[in-house]
Amino acid sequence: MKYKIRVYDLHTNKELIKVDEVFETKDAAEAAIEKHKLQYPDKYEYVKVPVKN
Repeated sequence: MKYKIRVYDLHTNKELIKVDEVFETKDAAEAAIEKHKLQYPDKYEYVKVPVKN
């Protein structure tokens, strides 16, 4: 299954960053989230959204 990432502000729950990239696997999406968390610690909430093929 493929995934997209949605990024929300922790305080307002508004979607802040729209990631257009589609990740081929759940692991690839999680790796991208971890990389983003290193750049912006404790700032955003990340959600993996399944994409229909």
